[in-house]
Amino acid sequence: MNFALMAGIRPLLLLLGTDAVLLTFLAYPLVMRYPDDQGDGMTLVLLPKPRLPSYWRVPAFGLLFLTMMVTYHSMTGGWNPDQIYADLVTRISLSVAQSPAEISGYLAGFTLGLRFLTFATIICIAVVGMGNPARRMMVGLQAFIYLGVMAFIDATLVVFEALFNLPVAPTTLFGNFAAVGLAILAMTRMQYLNFALPKPSAVPFVKRPRMSDALTLLGVTVASMTICLAGLLWVFHMADPAYRPALALLLPVPFAQGTFIVRTMLLGIVNGFSVRPDPPVGDARPRIDVIIPAYNEEEVIEATLQAIDVAAVRYGGPIRVILMNDGSTDSTREVALAAMAQFRQATGEVFDGRHGGKSESLNAALELATSDIVVRIDADTIVGEWSFYYTPRWFEDPQIGLVEPMCFPRGGRRSVFPHLRLFEELKQFGLNHHTIQTVDGVNVVPGVFTAFRRQVAVDLGGFTVGMNGEDGDFTLRFSRRGYRVWMDTKIIVYEDVPPTYAEIREQRVRWGRAVHHNQARHGPYRAGVATPKVWFNQTQQFVKCTFAPARLLLPMYLVLTAMFNGTERDVILIFLGSYLVAEMVFMALQSVLALGFRQSRHLGWVLLWPLWREFLMVFATESWLSMPGRPMGLHGTRPLRLTQAVIH
Repeated sequence: MNFALMAGIRPLLLLLGTDAVLLTFLAYPLVMRYPDDQGDGMTLVLLPKPRLPSYWRVPAFGLLFLTMMVTYHSMTGGWNPDQIYADLVTRISLSVAQSPAEISGYLAGFTLGLRFLTFATIICIAVVGMGNPARRMMVGLQAFIYLGVMAFIDATLVVFEALFNLPVAPTTLFGNFAAVGLAILAMTRMQYLNFALPKPSAVPFVKRPRMSDALTLLGVTVASMTICLAGLLWVFHMADPAYRPALALLLPVPFAQGTFIVRTMLLGIVNGFSVRPDPPVGDARPRIDVIIPAYNEEEVIEATLQAIDVAAVRYGGPIRVILMNDGSTDSTREVALAAMAQFRQATGEVFDGRHGGKSESLNAALELATSDIVVRIDADTIVGEWSFYYTPRWFEDPQIGLVEPMCFPRGGRRSVFPHLRLFEELKQFGLNHHTIQTVDGVNVVPGVFTAFRRQVAVDLGGFTVGMNGEDGDFTLRFSRRGYRVWMDTKIIVYEDVPPTYAEIREQRVRWGRAVHHNQARHGPYRAGVATPKVWFNQTQQFVKCTFAPARLLLPMYLVLTAMFNGTERDVILIFLGSYLVAEMVFMALQSVLALGFRQSRHLGWVLLWPLWREFLMVFATESWLSMPGRPMGLHGTRPLRLTQAVIH
């Protein structure tokens, strides 16, 4: 440490204390309690109805960002944002480290970089998102708060660079990692302060002594991050100095993707040494109740019921189907009764209810179930013929509360989306869930097929009404009672995939909103740390959705920055090259999985995966814009009193 540069220990402590206060100020809204959700914190959520954003909003989002980029690069002299920010950071730094020459050197040629990307993203959300003028101003204010906090953090990085000779200045790779981390925190803050979200779950957390799960996951994650960071630092230092500024902006993205791949590989190795063999099926055939919510499903319900009966024949035990007709206005009831009349092994009944939504129908069906094991499926799901045969064996383990299948897209439709959905399923189920279940990290068992302990579900009050992602919430509430999830690749189901862009968009916006809803109910900073399902996998999924608007704008930002700086050839080549390498690695992994799961007929479609990833970020951005904003005006911010759950 170079004590000669210090203005004294008090200024350093004052700077660190200011950082702590500002970070607390930035993070505090994440743990606040808001009046948006007037439900009970258990199985009732009362929120305003969400709205699917208009098609024009995302293009307007991009166009506004383009305008801000042009304006940003056009401002020179005393109005140059980079210089104004660098001067502020310099003044703060000089109050602690009295080394003007060194500090000026660290900030020479400084650009806001990813800081501007985050700032502009928040401003674009404020303008393009839904809300009254007061609410838009509150959203936009978060952008300036982010820059203000970031200035003190950057000053601290400069001071540590000067005093300890550490490569952490704002323009370095570590400085950009700090900017991204704070950006995610700032955008999360903006979301909780301005959008209507569910209140935290009130389900009591039952602690179970499984520290090995957390320790293994932490160890594997730290190891994977270290490996990836070491590789990126090697690339950074081996690169031509002219390319390093561009690499400092780019490398946080491959770091996240590389960490996922390496962590999955390491967990796969852990699986090979620690996971016990699958339990035997045995001779017992306990009764299974299958509950199905159905709303206007006349086109698909017959095939669904026929598949259940085939699986019941393979099972050889009693299978009872409880179909809850959710106020259908078509011939769902008649078609279902005709199909049930043809059952050979299963038995079935159709019950009528009002159109109260999927969760309400599931709860009504759950009340009629009597078996210890219940399987919930969607009305357009085709269960594999051995699905019931392999399910009950897992419940011999008292720690397992839910069983998850391997999902594949349902065939028969001429559309690109089932092919693209397959690669998502291979990543989610065949790769991520199959490995992370070892450390109890599966955060959502999909509603297309969920096998669970009936009594636990009854004790929890059933499925939560009034929110998106009731299947994820169901999984996370089971985990709060101490139960874990297990996935069996021998249990295979085929889910229906929307064939048109409008339908897939509506589904994915709903799914994106579900991630935000479940994080609000179960996030570790709101409802306690609970299990790795919550503090790791669910939170990681939430971070990806939260930062999706900025990720969507990142390519435009990099290309425009290169063009304005006159280095477009080098930077664009670096960007395209690194992007291409990352995508090729991922597509190769997807191809191996497709072959391993005997899905080779889809292999050609993997070439569309990079384009599909961009659409997924569009949908994630639209999920932001679809959430109802918290009302704000002269009469306060408390929403109107809600008395009935919204059907999502």
